[in-house]
Amino acid sequence: MSSVRHLETLVLILLLFLANLYTEAKPIRKRTISEVQLMHNVREHKQVGDRQDWLQEKLKDIIVASVKPQQGHSENIKRLFPK
Repeated sequence: MSSVRHLETLVLILLLFLANLYTEAKPIRKRTISEVQLMHNVREHKQVGDRQDWLQEKLKDIIVASVKPQQGHSENIKRLFPK
């Protein structure tokens, strides 16, 4: 009885493995060059947008930090540029 159960388990695992081989994400047909180009353009556009968002966040941090008044800053400017 035990060997039959092991055999059933082995057959089940084998069937699942074979089913997985045939159901992988394979395209039904080959994509045309225009489809491939479109997918490339969409990905490139997304990457450019991500880079711009990242740069905008970094610039916002820099601008906010440089706008804050520093103590003694106006006195230093007066010493450097007297009338």
